[in-house]
Amino acid sequence: MAKPTRSTGNTQDSADSPVTFNRTERALAFMVGGIFIAAFLCMAAMIVMWLTAPSVQGSMPWPVIMAIPLIGFPIGMVLVFTLLAITWTRRARANRTAR
Repeated sequence: MAKPTRSTGNTQDSADSPVTFNRTERALAFMVGGIFIAAFLCMAAMIVMWLTAPSVQGSMPWPVIMAIPLIGFPIGMVLVFTLLAITWTRRARANRTAR
C-alpha cells in the first residue's frame, strides 16, 4: 500500500476534502438504480413466464409484473435527468465561486 504524500500547497486547503455527492444526489442515484433493477427483473420474469407458461398471462400477479417496466423506465429516466440537472447546477455554482 502506498504511503500518503504531503502536498506542497496550502495545508488548510488540502485538509478540506471536496464533497462530491450531497444527500439528495445520493438518494436520487439509489432511487434510479433501484427502479431500473426492479424493471429489468420484471422484464426477465415476463420473458421466463412467456417461455414456460404463456396461458397464465392474465392471472395475478402477472399483470402487475408486466406493468412495472411500463411505469418504471419512464420514471427512472425522469430521475436520471433530474440527477443530471442537479449535478450540473452544483458544479456550475462551484466553478463560478472558484474563479
